[in-house]
Amino acid sequence: MRYPLWISLFALAATVVLSGCRNEKQANGTNTGTSSWAHLTVPSGTSLDVTLGTRLSSANAGVGDAWTGSVVNGRDGIPAGSSVGGTVSAVKAARRGDRAMLDLALTSITVAGYRYTVHGSTEAIIAGSTRARNLGAIAASAAGGALIGKAVSGTGKGTLIGAIVGGGAATGVVAASDGYQVVLKSGTPLTFTTSEAVAVRQ
Repeated sequence: MRYPLWISLFALAATVVLSGCRNEKQANGTNTGTSSWAHLTVPSGTSLDVTLGTRLSSANAGVGDAWTGSVVNGRDGIPAGSSVGGTVSAVKAARRGDRAMLDLALTSITVAGYRYTVHGSTEAIIAGSTRARNLGAIAASAAGGALIGKAVSGTGKGTLIGAIVGGGAATGVVAASDGYQVVLKSGTPLTFTTSEAVAVRQ
């Protein structure tokens, strides 16, 4: 029994349409698979405690020099141990009558093998400041102040006074010498604050 021509054409058209639907479903399934990654947004203003992995000194560092480190306080989307990178954003070597300064910027974070561009900053570290002393970045200032105090008075009391002056403002030490450099050893803890949101792949 022979079917009319229009029935054959209809059957052929139906076959083509069904085949197209199957291909579309397969394509949609592939797209769903590749776009199923969720993103967690780490907001601007997030504080990240970082441990430096690079030694830096105001004596020889230059603007743009790279440094590396790792995250200490894991945040949502940024687990502890994640690698970070950054650059020296400003630096001033010690010189007579002036204080050394070192400032760093956070530029990247690597999470689960993915590197994300980040903009983060921290307070500049200035030789003679309380922050620099707490970081152990200018230990020589206190030592220099102690020597000056002892030389002036010849007593332990003078040594104590000199240590306080040297470890605080350090102005007398800097004025009488080329000053003290800011030295950040590997392992120095610093806190950076992000200035924009970061979408981290989950």
